[in-house]
Amino acid sequence: MIMYLAGLQNIPKELYEAAEVDGATPWQKTRRITVPLLSNTTFFATVMLLIEVFNLFEAVYVMTEGRPGGSTNTVLYYIYTEAFQSYRMGYASAIAWVLFVILFVATLVQFMVRRRNEQVG
Repeated sequence: MIMYLAGLQNIPKELYEAAEVDGATPWQKTRRITVPLLSNTTFFATVMLLIEVFNLFEAVYVMTEGRPGGSTNTVLYYIYTEAFQSYRMGYASAIAWVLFVILFVATLVQFMVRRRNEQVG
């Protein structure tokens, strides 16, 4: 939310004033000015949220330790249990690499979509 507030504060007020002079409705100002100029903020927030979701560990470890029946397990908690409780370090390392690849590919896809949207718009 704070990122979006900062993004909104960086939008020049002159753009809204010019749109109002041209007779734009509030919906048109939002659609044509606010949303496109917040695309970088949205991109950054999406990438950071994706990384944070996949890296959720502390809450699961402290509150539930994956119980009941593993229903609150996350990828990082699974890596932790495989490495330090089952002593399967190689397997846990392989899972960590797969997690890295998934996050890297997801970030690349978001970069490509953003770049394509910038070229079109």
